[in-house]
Amino acid sequence: MPKLSAQKINDHIKDCCFDAGITSLVTYVDYSDGKAKEHTEPKCKLITNHTARKTFITNSIMLGMNTKTIKDITGHKKDSVFNKYVKISEDFKKLEMERTRDNIPVKKK
Repeated sequence: MPKLSAQKINDHIKDCCFDAGITSLVTYVDYSDGKAKEHTEPKCKLITNHTARKTFITNSIMLGMNTKTIKDITGHKKDSVFNKYVKISEDFKKLEMERTRDNIPVKKK
């Protein structure tokens, strides 16, 4: 496969996201020269290789994939670097707590 620059990969990701209909508007604040400036753009223009990688890692964990396998796929060697990519939603945490609690054996008196 040809080797692509980071910018070219990001361009292709943005095109794919546009084609997939990920075009809802997102408003964010950019700080430059000590001033806050608000911007609104389609989400597809903001998605990058980093976003895609973080999403892949988070979704893979939520679907139950072994973290060692995910690290091997993404090329992470250190847990400390890998853990920066993991963003688990509060809803998923709640579901996992309930699932775990439901599996605790209860002693009957």
